[in-house]
Amino acid sequence: MRQETLKYDSKGRNLLTYSDRGEQAIRQGDSEIAEAWFDQAAEYWKQAIALTPGNYIEAQNWLKITGRS
Repeated sequence: MRQETLKYDSKGRNLLTYSDRGEQAIRQGDSEIAEAWFDQAAEYWKQAIALTPGNYIEAQNWLKITGRS
């Protein structure tokens, strides 16, 4: 259990970094780069959801509405 928690904590930090960089790219007007960052965030969300399928409802919705699920 502890090892899974450590893995998730590391992924959580990466997820925030990818999301933040995607938002930054949008502000800079680079939608192609933003999409690449958001795609990376989506991969981490999928892994987090796989670990705890009943959680992250908003993330599951985001994946669906952005076509990344």
